[in-house]
Amino acid sequence: MTEWLRQSFHRLTSTFRRAEMDHELEAELAAHLELAIEENLRRGMSAEEARRQALIRFGGTEQAKQQHREARGLPVLDILLQDLRYAVRQLLKSPGFTAAAVLTLALGIAVNATMFSLVSAFLLRRPPGRDPEGVAVVSSVNPAPAFHADASLVSAPNYLAWRDANHVFADMAAADEYRTVSLTAQGHPEALRSAAVSLNYFTVLGVSPQFGRTFEAGEDQPGRENVVILGWELWEQRFGSDASLIGRTIRLNRANYVVIGVMPASYRLLGFTPQVWTPLVLSAADQSAAARTDRSLHLFARLKPGITLEQARAEFVTLARRAQEDFPATEKGWGTAVRLLPDFLIYDFGIRSALAVMMTTVGFVLMIACANVAGLLLARAAGRRKELAIRIALGAGRLRIILQLLSEGLLLALLGGSTGLLLAYWSINFVRASMTFNEAISAVPLSLDWNVLLFALAVSLACAVLCGLAPALNASRTDINANLKDESRAASPSRSLSRLRRVMVTGEIALALFLLFGSGLLFRGIFLIEHQNLGFRADHLLTASVTLDNARYQDASQKTLFVRDLLARLPHLPSAQTVAVASDLPASGPGSVTFRIKGQPELPADQRLSALDAVVSPDYFQAASIPLLRGRTFTETDDATAPRVVVVNQEFVHRHWKDQEALGKQIRLDVNGATPEWSEIVGVVANVKTYSEETRVDPEVYEPFLQRPLSSFSLMIRATSDPTSLASALRGAVAQVDSELPLASVMSMPALIERQQGGDPFFVRVLGSFALLALILAAIGIYGLIAYSVGQRTHEIGIRMAMGARNPDVLRMLVWEGMKMTAIGAAVGLALALPLPKLFDAMFYGLHLREPWLYFIVPMAIMVVAMLATYIPARRATRIDPTVALRQQ
Repeated sequence: MTEWLRQSFHRLTSTFRRAEMDHELEAELAAHLELAIEENLRRGMSAEEARRQALIRFGGTEQAKQQHREARGLPVLDILLQDLRYAVRQLLKSPGFTAAAVLTLALGIAVNATMFSLVSAFLLRRPPGRDPEGVAVVSSVNPAPAFHADASLVSAPNYLAWRDANHVFADMAAADEYRTVSLTAQGHPEALRSAAVSLNYFTVLGVSPQFGRTFEAGEDQPGRENVVILGWELWEQRFGSDASLIGRTIRLNRANYVVIGVMPASYRLLGFTPQVWTPLVLSAADQSAAARTDRSLHLFARLKPGITLEQARAEFVTLARRAQEDFPATEKGWGTAVRLLPDFLIYDFGIRSALAVMMTTVGFVLMIACANVAGLLLARAAGRRKELAIRIALGAGRLRIILQLLSEGLLLALLGGSTGLLLAYWSINFVRASMTFNEAISAVPLSLDWNVLLFALAVSLACAVLCGLAPALNASRTDINANLKDESRAASPSRSLSRLRRVMVTGEIALALFLLFGSGLLFRGIFLIEHQNLGFRADHLLTASVTLDNARYQDASQKTLFVRDLLARLPHLPSAQTVAVASDLPASGPGSVTFRIKGQPELPADQRLSALDAVVSPDYFQAASIPLLRGRTFTETDDATAPRVVVVNQEFVHRHWKDQEALGKQIRLDVNGATPEWSEIVGVVANVKTYSEETRVDPEVYEPFLQRPLSSFSLMIRATSDPTSLASALRGAVAQVDSELPLASVMSMPALIERQQGGDPFFVRVLGSFALLALILAAIGIYGLIAYSVGQRTHEIGIRMAMGARNPDVLRMLVWEGMKMTAIGAAVGLALALPLPKLFDAMFYGLHLREPWLYFIVPMAIMVVAMLATYIPARRATRIDPTVALRQQ
């Protein structure tokens, strides 16, 4: 093995020292030749005869040199280098052809590399920590239809029960990832994203802090839980990378917390962006049976050695079934799902489908680009038929011709790949600057990493094969006799060559139509969602989030007093018109609640009626401009001492009373932590969309805030001018009521809706740009084919015109040729596009696409573009002078 490696290395180095070793070989051969000549002279031969006999004995110096080169080097590599050198000379002779081919491939490779950078960042990057493939995530499975219903959160009682009862995990941790805490420094409060985690959370994930330590035993007990671990960015930006901060205190939620650690900058879990971590404290109430409806925990667990994922899933199916049997009122119908950590993060983030569509699109764009370059190479090979015929006549084999032509395709592909990487570098920077929809997206680093570079290299090699193979195979079948005898400068192309180019251009048209149709579907779907009537007025509406801490606002009266005091101040802000608070902003996906209608039989736990539930202040409907249809809205007298009342939406009445009168009817809401009471329906309001990014409308119940005050809610201010100008005044008004209470997510309602849509408009615009690029490339392919056909058929066209064909006849003939290919390609593309609506329905939750007019508009657009691309060279053909054309013999 060692000897083989040594010889291989020697052969490889010899290939790149060819000139030096050839010089040494020539010197050695010359010395041996002189010795042979001297020996012959001593035998009595004449000088001329002595030299002749010496050369005969050696068998020819050039043959000896070639044998030596083959023995010392790598023949395959030598041939490749020779072909590449020849390809460089050939491409330099045709700079226009080279530039067109390289630029076409560069565009295709650039868009592929740019989109693959997203795949690398979101799908291929391993989670941090030790052996992330050994960590599993346990989720609940919601029996109700919902987005990612099989990745729902878990309740604290289930966490504790499953942690102790399972036999497949070495350890299990829990995390409440979506909390908010207030950081007060130098008198300025700031809202931070926080995660409350069990003590073993970092141990299970296999990560360690950059500085300090993680949580220790006992720090999840009341009175000892005031310790905190900081994220790297917060420590760097807010505390100036102060290493001495470890062991000191900072003020969180009006209490002093000891900083015990700082996590490294590399610690990021896809979709989770906490800035601080605190211990998860589970009180007796959190562990009671009533807490089973409060599902707020992610469960992370490390598999025991030798335990498979299937075994873990089987175990938790049994545990979920046991929970249903023991607690049917809350667990009926609920199941469990177990996924490995990398798979869960990708699935929960929900970007896989979008990236699959994007990569498919850019893959088709690349195929169209390769078809265009292959067409150029076919035309180039047709012009070199005599050259290739001479080489074959001189002894070159078919394989040698194929390899030589493939080397030209390889060189073009590598040049296109290099240029494409440069374009991709700029494109990635643009995409990174554009992808700032939310913290989770912004936290993912996007770069031209090794995955992208290797992908670009693989794509370049694939382009070399796709572009060069068909022209090389076609050219290798050259008829030697016919091409050596053919002296025409404008001979008509062979049927096989013309047929191959037509097939490629037809394929380009089919792919372009497929991409345009798919992009049109998604663009139309997103457009309808962006411009739908949400059921309320989003303009001139300022929003902000507030979280009241338990240190100061423990009971309901304190929460009510804060809201009343704040709502009394906000109307005095400049340009403020109406103010309100709500547990959930309109069209933001509020939580749901089960309920019972008075007079109807009580249903089993897993069949209970449910509706969206929002808790709002009296002026909420006026601030959001939600029309009141019947009855009344809430007033200041609807407080804790008054009879309970609710307002419902029109969809609620439609589903449960078939649009009959609902005023005066009573329902009982099953609210967590509250004794169920009957509430009277006092008003009916218009429908509001459940989510701003969907068209769905669900039954919704509104409760008065004064009867059910909450710790976490949103502020709404309707202004008469630009609402963002009120942000500073809003913060000042909140500070007057509570100087240590921060505001989070202060933004206008349109900005919030755009944020909720998660970048859908950006991706659709990018997808549309790629489809447009595909159409342009297909049009270039049609133009190139017709132009080439005109050039090759100049003599034929001249004969036709000499025999009486008129300009319109020639124009019609060539346009018909292009339109026939376009019609066939459009039919194929349309057939491929038929399943797209159902496919997108399955891939994108809540996006229902039914746009039959696209089946007419897109083919017509393709036909118009093809008509223009065909008309230009066809029009040029009508200007051919028959006399000049007939002289081209």
